[in-house]
Amino acid sequence: MKKLLHASYFLVVAWCISLIGISSANATHIQGGQLTYEALGNNRYKVSLTVFRDCGGAAFSSINPELDYRTTGCTGGSSVAMTLVGNPEAGSPYCANTPGGASQCGSGLRTNYQKGTFEVTVTLPPAAEWILSVTLNARPAVANINLGNGDLYYEARLNSLLPGNQIIQNTSAQYQALDIPIPFVCYQQERTVTFSATEPDGDSLVYSLANPLLACNEPNTFRSYTTVGRFIDLTPPNGAPCGAYIVNNQGTYSATYPISSFNVTGACPLKTATPAFNFNAAQGSFTFTPSFYNPAINSAENKYVVVGQVTEYRRFTDAAGKKIYHKVGQVRRDMMMVVIDCNNNNQPTPPVGTGFDKSGVKIVNSRDSTFVTAYTCNYTEVRFRFSDPNPGDILTVSYPELDPPTPTLAKPTYLPSDVATFQLVGNGTKAPAGILRIQPDVLFEGRTYRIPLKIEDNGCPFKGIQFRTIVLKIEKGNFAKVLATSANPVICAGASVALTATPYRPDSVGLRTASYGYRWEAADGLATADLGKQTITVKPTKTTRYKVRILGQDFREGTCSDTASVLVRVGATLTANFSTSSRGDNSGRTNIQARIFTFKNTTANAVAAKDSVRWTYQRLKDGKGNAVNEKETIFSRKFDPAELILREGGQYAIKMSIYSTIAGAQCTTSEKVTMIDVRDIPNMFTPNGDKINDNFVLTADEEGSKIQIFNRWGRLIKEYSNYKGEWDGKDQPAGTYYYLLTGKDGKTTKGWVELAR
Repeated sequence: MKKLLHASYFLVVAWCISLIGISSANATHIQGGQLTYEALGNNRYKVSLTVFRDCGGAAFSSINPELDYRTTGCTGGSSVAMTLVGNPEAGSPYCANTPGGASQCGSGLRTNYQKGTFEVTVTLPPAAEWILSVTLNARPAVANINLGNGDLYYEARLNSLLPGNQIIQNTSAQYQALDIPIPFVCYQQERTVTFSATEPDGDSLVYSLANPLLACNEPNTFRSYTTVGRFIDLTPPNGAPCGAYIVNNQGTYSATYPISSFNVTGACPLKTATPAFNFNAAQGSFTFTPSFYNPAINSAENKYVVVGQVTEYRRFTDAAGKKIYHKVGQVRRDMMMVVIDCNNNNQPTPPVGTGFDKSGVKIVNSRDSTFVTAYTCNYTEVRFRFSDPNPGDILTVSYPELDPPTPTLAKPTYLPSDVATFQLVGNGTKAPAGILRIQPDVLFEGRTYRIPLKIEDNGCPFKGIQFRTIVLKIEKGNFAKVLATSANPVICAGASVALTATPYRPDSVGLRTASYGYRWEAADGLATADLGKQTITVKPTKTTRYKVRILGQDFREGTCSDTASVLVRVGATLTANFSTSSRGDNSGRTNIQARIFTFKNTTANAVAAKDSVRWTYQRLKDGKGNAVNEKETIFSRKFDPAELILREGGQYAIKMSIYSTIAGAQCTTSEKVTMIDVRDIPNMFTPNGDKINDNFVLTADEEGSKIQIFNRWGRLIKEYSNYKGEWDGKDQPAGTYYYLLTGKDGKTTKGWVELAR
């Protein structure tokens, strides 16, 4: 393939568009424009016709347009002459060093345009649809449509009588004077062209591409195209051969594919080219890359007609109370793309917007627009940097505020000053910047504003021009926060916590410091004197939610405020409590003295997995009632302790201490003390049936041992392998008895006990 590309110095690729039937230049060279109208009241409308013509043709003085207006479809109606207003304005797409001068107006010179406006005032009584039109002759030869009789038909529609005999007045969508419908586009450079409009009445706009017209409901037919060879030459000057293989190299132009344009993918030396004309219906713009250029001066093969249509819809409530939209108007802009060879001059780079900390703004930079989402009552600043691939070029940025509005129209509604302002810094330098300062009131929630920009360099002989739309959308915002020591603060009963109302918004915009006010609602533990402070200290007695309004003091009184709240949880107050049970052995008999104790934590609101508990015992008196000085001993830190065995007789203090830990702080400790008595184990037992000391018992650690009991003469009278305190001396006389105890560890112990009757 590389050899094939080299053979013809790459098979220079071009479009060869069949131009059979394209006539030579006619007298007026009508290139495009639009017809719009403005409501003046009492059914009177000022109708404006903006005409763009090739300035190399006849003068505007020879154009005598008549406005046709009718409610009977495409026939009948009335006509009235329109008058030229002011002086025609010449275009300036070329630099002063271009051969023939910057104006390029004259025979044999490059294509240029001249703009003129015609007006007339007419009375249009309410009607389901008025069709307003002007027909002029003649279009110049172009590449994508058949000219027919050569007429160019301008049209606008007004729907002033809606269903239910509802009468309205309407001002049509107004095209931006900044957006010239005769754009000069660079060969093989991507370009975005816009026909977006402002809407003085606040109606909803729908953008679409439409067919060019010869007359009412009579469209021009589109021409077919065929490529020569199967490649587009992408080889840069003095560069290695590189081209793009064309997919679908023949077809017919249409309203949605009106110019030879391709998306190129892949890698050199051979890429793939697919027909592409990218229309953005939301923004009223289209992006394309011209792929054919004829170097002949004023060649028809470099000219393409594109029509952008804007339809207005207004929201109404019908008889049933349902919200519906009705069409109230429609205008069309007839545009002519002129492909030029910009040589080494690249178009300016689309600007990229950036926000800054705490502005809350969202920015999305797409191929044809910059989308900015800002929020009501917020101070927001977005900065745009403009640059050019040709580092020496000077850039000039224009936007509608620099252009005088139509005298009788209200101030342009594309960007109300009480929503935002746009400022250019360093315009006319190599790196100008734009500053969009946004401060929208709640009145503008849900609104969308479009700011069209024109970025133009000073390249020669052809200026590089880039259009960019900043789309600003206003949404409801609430950026207030209340900051405490933790995200969900919990405190001990009786403790305090500091709360700070924080607007998550910028501290300043530009050189102006943002100003905020604070209004707390009265609540438990909040002092009245602190209701207007930013930071408060509260001491709630129970779980309480604290609410605050943060006021943007630079906005209208009472309209802009953020709300925030925080729930301060107060930990439950713990009052220590526990129950006690005891037993003497495992037999369950009540006549065995209690020496094994069990405690159960019954503290209300206590949580075993979270709260801290400590159990202690301290013997205060011995078995005879004498005071003793023994230390307090910790026997458990569990929520419910294991059994406690007390071997020595006496009086004991059992104490449970419990506390909660909240947010790292130890809350107040609660304690409960219970007194228990443990009798000494006597060396005498009295089996008289009173259930008091009726059995011979051992200490707790001796229980379960083997025991042998002998009388005074040494005769074995009782033997137990696992003694549980069962011997009650039955059938034995009073007296002294001896025992041999063999413990679980095999050790033996001797002892005696007295049986008394």
